Amino acid sequence: MNKKLGQSKNQFFEEIHFLRAFACVGVLLVHLSASYFYQHNETYNWLTFFLNQIGRFGTPTFALISGFLLFQQVKSKGFDQFHFVQSRFTKIVMPFIVWSVFYLLVKVFFLNVEIHVNSDFVMSFLFGETFYHLYFMVIVIQFYILFPLLQLIRSNLSWIIALVSSFVISVIFTNLSSFISVTEGIGALLNNRVFFFTWIFYFIFGGFLSYNWNVIMGLAKKQGLMIISLFTIYVLAVYEYKTLGSIPSNRMSNLINIPLLTIAVIGLFPLIKKIPLFYESFKIIGTLSMGIYLVHPLVLLVLQNILPRSFWTTYGFPLMFMVVLLLSIGIVQVLRRLSIVQYIIPVPRMQSSNKPVRV
Repeated sequence: MNKKLGQSKNQFFEEIHFLRAFACVGVLLVHLSASYFYQHNETYNWLTFFLNQIGRFGTPTFALISGFLLFQQVKSKGFDQFHFVQSRFTKIVMPFIVWSVFYLLVKVFFLNVEIHVNSDFVMSFLFGETFYHLYFMVIVIQFYILFPLLQLIRSNLSWIIALVSSFVISVIFTNLSSFISVTEGIGALLNNRVFFFTWIFYFIFGGFLSYNWNVIMGLAKKQGLMIISLFTIYVLAVYEYKTLGSIPSNRMSNLINIPLLTIAVIGLFPLIKKIPLFYESFKIIGTLSMGIYLVHPLVLLVLQNILPRSFWTTYGFPLMFMVVLLLSIGIVQVLRRLSIVQYIIPVPRMQSSNKPVRV
């Protein structure tokens, strides 16, 4: 292990920031293309289906980033149980509750959905089913619950064991229907996409990336190889969905795709940094990524209800993407001005000075 990385307690990883923007764009592509799907009588065309499927790298990449940031914090500052619980409750549990209630109210008063408060409602709320994107926050909360144990992974040998074990666990739970009945009871619960063990490999790989940053960055600097890797991953992804049809984010192939894609993306960051427009845009998206993640379904919902179907044309997709992204950023920037923003969205509070903000 390279100990120099742990010497800087406030080290900022621009590559991870860029990776977070990449994941955010992927999630937006999935949900926007799904809006086109519903606007066109539940059918995709070749472009919207392509964007929907390649965007599904976004959610597991977010999981990997969550693992990286938490393990990096432990590596740099150590682990304080009280501070950890307090900060995670503020940064993820409270926003989950706030947005679950908010989208529940949207369903009731905007979509006229009738809600019955019973045991099924409580389970639905806890599983992040109040709205279609909130399940990821439940996955992250489960990771936080297990993290006091996971943060004990520190030696080279323990990381190898953890990486191999988590890979096997994720393979098993991704293919759980091959082992047990998943139609009812505990099997149905374990097979739910919100169950943490399906995603554990991405979090552990994020930690592995943190503890082996310099070694992996040495590989990532081979930009020719990274471009080939990126191209190969996307070509195989196209072949996969053309062969098997629509595939979810927690598909088997992503257990290989996401680590390779992560290394390729952070390796190509120096090229992006040379293009000021791209660099500044991705910096903003990376900073506000979780806020964008939380508010963009609201933007999509409003646009679906106020724009006529003629607006939802394939050639207008890039413009619609920019509209959704900019409106989401605008809402997040407004929320950042609130004194209680830390309980609403896990992004830095708006600063009055011109000093850069670390996230």
